[in-house]
Amino acid sequence: MLSSFGCASERISPWYNNHMPRFRLYVDESGDHIMDNWVNPDARYLGLTGVVIENDHYRNSTHPKFEALKQEFFPHSPDDPVIIVRNQVVRQVGPFWRFQDPDFCQRWEERIIQFFQAHIRRIFTVVIDKQSHHDRYGRAARHPYHYCATVLVERYRGWLNATGNKGDVMAESRSGTADMELKKVFRDFMESGSDFLSPQELQECITSKEIKLKPKQANITGLQLADLIAYPAKIDILQANGRQVSVTPSLATRRIIESVSKKYNQRGKVFLS
Repeated sequence: MLSSFGCASERISPWYNNHMPRFRLYVDESGDHIMDNWVNPDARYLGLTGVVIENDHYRNSTHPKFEALKQEFFPHSPDDPVIIVRNQVVRQVGPFWRFQDPDFCQRWEERIIQFFQAHIRRIFTVVIDKQSHHDRYGRAARHPYHYCATVLVERYRGWLNATGNKGDVMAESRSGTADMELKKVFRDFMESGSDFLSPQELQECITSKEIKLKPKQANITGLQLADLIAYPAKIDILQANGRQVSVTPSLATRRIIESVSKKYNQRGKVFLS
């Protein structure tokens, strides 16, 4: 039986509460939070994408299989793991020089799309038009990354609530100051709520008031998957809202957009202007 918030009620046995699935939202961005340079669409729009993976599945299947996939395509020492970074893949630098081979590109694309399908439960993406937001609110404009992050977590919480699940949040670390600011914003959000959710509603489904932050070098599979999807997801939302993009999306980008389309629920894509 579910409570009014859609999460497990007190009638559910303690055993089930201790063994019910737990999820994590892995978050990465496309673009930056700086409020200038409106001419370049890549700078004007910031997108945050979160991929949801169930914890036990992640530990037992997602992470080991992703490591095996990387080892197959980019042989390396386990002591010096290859970290998948989309902008390095696009530039074909480091271990990603292999993408100069079209056959290699096609094989990787097919396998990574299959991987998305097999391991990601849900995707949420929030994109903000920083220029429109600045023009509308001036000095009262919210920090673009923080604004997108809170909206993203609201949508994640909505899914957890509707499905009777619980989970937490991890994002990619950016810098010392940015990380401290984000941690404070997230904690305040969890303790004070928002215009749409009370603290109780948030804490009913989100298991930690602290956002977990990890750098790229930590080799977090979920963050690497979010990194691969963040740019295509942003382009998808911009095109759906009639916004200009600086470069015509590649075939690979379009295929990723199509392949993950069913991973969104009806509230999974948000455009803020």
